[in-house]
Amino acid sequence: MICYKVFFKLDKPIPMIKNEYGGRECDGDVAERISLGFNAYNEKHFRKSCAFVYSYSCVRRRLGIAVVIDEDISIAELIRDVADRAELNGIYEYEEITLNAMHCYGTQASSLSRKSFDYDSRVLEEFAVEEYLHRGYSIERIAKHRTRSEVEKRAAFGLYDRDFLPELDRIKIPRAIEGAGGHPVHYIIKGSHAKKACEDLISSLYENKRLRSKRFNIINDHEEYDRSYGLCFRTSKGCTMVVDLTCYVQQHDDGAVYDILNKRLYDLIKSNARDVLTVFLLPNGCDKATEQIKNSLPELTFIEISEHPVMNNDAKKVLRAYCRKDKVKADKELLSMVAKDTGYNAANLRKMYDTWYANTLKTKVYPQYADFKKNLESEKDKLPQGSAYEKLTEMIGLEKVKQVIEQAVTYSKMQKLLANREMPNARRAMHMVFTGNPGTAKTTVARLFAQILKDNEVLSVGDLIECGRSDLVGRFVGWTAVQVKEMFKKAKGSVLFIDEAYSLLDGRSGSFGDEAINTIVQEMENCREDMVVIFAGYPKEMNEFVSRNPGLRSRISFYVDFDNYSPDELFDITKLIAKNNGFKLADDTCETLLPIFENAIGSGDFGNGRFARNLVEQAQLAQSVRLSTLDFDSLLGDDLVTLCAQDFSQINTGIRLEENRKQRIGFSKVV
Repeated sequence: MICYKVFFKLDKPIPMIKNEYGGRECDGDVAERISLGFNAYNEKHFRKSCAFVYSYSCVRRRLGIAVVIDEDISIAELIRDVADRAELNGIYEYEEITLNAMHCYGTQASSLSRKSFDYDSRVLEEFAVEEYLHRGYSIERIAKHRTRSEVEKRAAFGLYDRDFLPELDRIKIPRAIEGAGGHPVHYIIKGSHAKKACEDLISSLYENKRLRSKRFNIINDHEEYDRSYGLCFRTSKGCTMVVDLTCYVQQHDDGAVYDILNKRLYDLIKSNARDVLTVFLLPNGCDKATEQIKNSLPELTFIEISEHPVMNNDAKKVLRAYCRKDKVKADKELLSMVAKDTGYNAANLRKMYDTWYANTLKTKVYPQYADFKKNLESEKDKLPQGSAYEKLTEMIGLEKVKQVIEQAVTYSKMQKLLANREMPNARRAMHMVFTGNPGTAKTTVARLFAQILKDNEVLSVGDLIECGRSDLVGRFVGWTAVQVKEMFKKAKGSVLFIDEAYSLLDGRSGSFGDEAINTIVQEMENCREDMVVIFAGYPKEMNEFVSRNPGLRSRISFYVDFDNYSPDELFDITKLIAKNNGFKLADDTCETLLPIFENAIGSGDFGNGRFARNLVEQAQLAQSVRLSTLDFDSLLGDDLVTLCAQDFSQINTGIRLEENRKQRIGFSKVV
């Protein structure tokens, strides 16, 4: 269904007369003749197309006409027919509009009909325009016209040119059989610029007469659209239906993605495939969703248009292109932002360029504002920066840990600002205690935390120096204090990570362990300006350790508890470990692994992430044994890198499931 607004400029103006209220309106006879012509057309084309007058300008001699077409005729044919019936002479121009705009023109025509032109509001009811809008389904757009050159530039900046430009060449080739209609292919577009690529695609299809309309309807919310998918497709005949999943991240929003991708939607796509073009938009990755779409619509052919990552000189080439567009010169500062052998998508590069260009505007284009740079950067310094912080936020689980780390970084940076202003209350001690069971990523978080502090100019070096009892406690009298001071000297400007710190407790006062603790407390105070000490260990033992020395407890600023991972988090960790090892998990592994994790959590020697890593390593061994019994030449590449439920079910985890289940019967809290 295609909607237009038409401006018909008459050769002669419609005579105007005064009405009983002193106002001016169209001559009744002429208005009636025009109305009868439109009504005659609407009656003949009932439920197929309609046209009505919604405005008239006497000065410009221009009629405003709204048109709905739901049959195989052109706008030119419709206007010619209506003009003949209404005896209109002149020239016209037209523009495609949305259903929402059509509804507004219908309201305007109702108001005009009381003065001049007759309008029957029922003509729009047959096209479900009002029903569609009143239910809230008005996410629709009109694709903008762009030249081939403009489209190519946008594709290059969006990094989808490799797949997109060959398809543009195919679109340009005219149909081999004139008069045949329908859509030979539909589309799946993936990437950070999927929406731009979609609009350019629709525009190109329209310009090459592969689409009758530039309007596209967007589905991006299951709860709103599921009850009225049929109405969406009914009003999209001749147009494009866009299923937008770009706002969902596959790892966290699979449920939302697959709520939208349901059987009802697939059935409607199949039954309307000839009249409605379907385009799926997905974020980068989402291979599982892509496969589901193709498997659910085997009768259709899909063209995939994907964003390709770039690195090194190719990434710099894109940044230089942005510079040429803005008529500035790329410098070393901009090009050095591209890390070696690191892949970037279009959104990454655009963000990188925008950051650099904002600074260039202040310092080079308008150098009179260069002095304001530090003021703006001090505001930016309030938030953690750098790739290490991004890696921390991307880690599975650890939400409480991430929150404390962010607070710690923000606190330290604010204390640094206060110290720069010579405030007397500025203190920057950030010493911490990490408590948690084995495999909860305490060391990994400590390493990232050190790098975060360096990225944000809190620490000068930002290394993680790990040590234990043997590194701190000497074998003879007088050695312990020397060893502790040497370790602190080595860790200056970095993070000193003391693992299993409770091992310093000897059980008697005045021991070498107590000497180490007392020296640590002294050095913590001396080095608090450019160093962080992190004590790590099991929760109960670490509580005893901190309580041993009152001076130690008073110097600890943050206590970070690393909880055990949940079964779902452990499954995600297992998938990630497998991926990093070059493998992937089959769909049936979830049902096998979740019960294993649920039982493992209750065992006394549970290793969290280490347990997941051990499972993957043992599953790889089991897979090798399984594959060795098969005909190797008949195996596909996918078979060689897939771990299935059978590979995990044969693993001896060392956990007695019966005993563990017995401990967790009922609703009592496990302690």
